Amino acid sequence: MIAWARDLLFGNWRNKGIALFFAVTIWFVAFQSEKQEYGPLIRVDIKSSDPETTLITSVKRTDVQTGVLMDFDGRVRFLFSGPRKQIDKLRQDPPSHFTLQVPKEKRVHTFRESDFGFPRDGVEVLQFFPESIQIAQEEAATVTVKNMAEKVLVTDYKEGFEVATREVEQAVLITAPASIIDRLGVVARVSMEHILERFEGKVDIEVTHPDDIPPDLVRRSIRVLPSQVHVTIVLRASMEVLPVEAMRITFRVPPVQVPIRILLDDGAAETIPVELHGRKDEIARLKDRLRVDPGFSLGVRVPSFDRELGGQFTFTEDSLELPGFPGVQIRQHESRKNERKVAWSYTVIPVKESAK
Repeated sequence: MIAWARDLLFGNWRNKGIALFFAVTIWFVAFQSEKQEYGPLIRVDIKSSDPETTLITSVKRTDVQTGVLMDFDGRVRFLFSGPRKQIDKLRQDPPSHFTLQVPKEKRVHTFRESDFGFPRDGVEVLQFFPESIQIAQEEAATVTVKNMAEKVLVTDYKEGFEVATREVEQAVLITAPASIIDRLGVVARVSMEHILERFEGKVDIEVTHPDDIPPDLVRRSIRVLPSQVHVTIVLRASMEVLPVEAMRITFRVPPVQVPIRILLDDGAAETIPVELHGRKDEIARLKDRLRVDPGFSLGVRVPSFDRELGGQFTFTEDSLELPGFPGVQIRQHESRKNERKVAWSYTVIPVKESAK
């Protein structure tokens, strides 16, 4: 019995080994050749075959359940069929996207295997979903934006500062459907991050459009060249103008031993209208000073004069002194400009002993 079993298992082992080898080989070939199916979702970009003159403005697909046209999101379900070996390769490294160029007269396109280079290596495409798309195209137009410095939007800059200069060396070309190009604009956004006083670098160009233009149309059909521009931004301290109708003045007289009187020839002896111009923070500090210190005044330096006869002199806003505020300029008040007044005149009168 044992000998019989041994002969059954090991007898003529060479022939049995050869048979087993061929059986495994045939099974492996058959296994690899077995038909398999694979249905990945693949990106398909729809492009115009002549993008210089024609732009695609919309791509739609039909919803299979409702029959309503919907925006095509650029994804197509492919059903591949082929030998297991080739399908396994597709599974391991599926195509990420295809680009399909359509002529400008095309309005409806039905997907075909040849659009994507199939059949290939025994693999064919049995089905597409959606099967077809509807395409709208329009004539392209181009405009040049030369005043790009005006399109720079500066944000997040330091409190108390303002934009002094915006410089952009390049012009920008916008290519879009002719029906909407006049309604488009561009902007370059620069954030100063609340700490910078100067910025220089590349900035992305953004397309601006009214709300009634669909974002998908903007994304699909509008081109901007270049996509970035070199921008230089310089900040300066914010400036403010403070008109004061009646500001006190103090005459600073050189040392004299005789009593004198000083009279403004234009009217009141103690106040004049002026316009104060300076940094916003300095003007704010000056406002506080004027509010809490009624005696705070502008200074007028009186030149040397005859101690017996006195004299008549003039001063302008440029010669006035504002103690403690060196960054604030004193300018002519609007009322003085309207009256075409050039300077203030005043008279120094020595006081005689008999007149005391």
